[in-house]
Amino acid sequence: MRTAEQWADYVFGLPDLIQFAIFTVHGLVVFGISLGLLKLVNSRSKQIAQWMPVGPFFAAISMIFALFLAFHAADIWSHKRSAERAFIQAGSAIKRFIELTSPAQMNVPEAAAAVRRYVLAVKEEEWTQHRNQKASSKAEAALRDLQALTVRMARDTPGPAASQAFALVDDIATTRSDRLWIGQNHTEFNSWLAVLLIGLMTHLAVASVHLDRPRAGALALALLTATTTIAYWSLGVVDDPYRHLDKLDPMSWLS
Repeated sequence: MRTAEQWADYVFGLPDLIQFAIFTVHGLVVFGISLGLLKLVNSRSKQIAQWMPVGPFFAAISMIFALFLAFHAADIWSHKRSAERAFIQAGSAIKRFIELTSPAQMNVPEAAAAVRRYVLAVKEEEWTQHRNQKASSKAEAALRDLQALTVRMARDTPGPAASQAFALVDDIATTRSDRLWIGQNHTEFNSWLAVLLIGLMTHLAVASVHLDRPRAGALALALLTATTTIAYWSLGVVDDPYRHLDKLDPMSWLS
């Protein structure tokens, strides 16, 4: 049985239009709850003024919602930038390692094959099969082979070139760890839950300050629902930085 985090990962891995439909349904439910509260109090209470908060009350809840949404968005975009940076740094380290071990420099023929085995393992298993959410034993073994090759290079050809090779392999290992960590931890379920709940409270706050004007309240709620739906959707489609795997192809590291 899937956990809440796994369900969140599944939803944020869906195509854009399906995510938009999900957030639209959520918005309609929140709109219905808020409008129902507005009409219920308006129709049942003969002294609406005693139930209706003063206008500025709405700003307190909406400000909290805006802050939580802003912090949540900042985390999502930070993960996206980190994922892209790790991808670029991995490609840079691999290309520099291939160049360093080429016949024109250290002349280590088996290095290119070792790097290719590592990249293929990452592409086939970690990237495509596991969506960077799980480490691959095949990729781990290929990385160890690459590290062992670097040790042999340092033994046979000590000096600055060997130190540079060690640094590049360390960069490759580090970017792999960063990529897998982001793939496993990009979705903050509790943050999403807090934002959605505070968003619901914001809708209820808008309804409460329009208890004496149900039509105006319905219009305000409709506008707020449309706005929050677009905001949630715009964050949902980038929550998983590896959702569009075709745009970040590890095989480009070898070109």
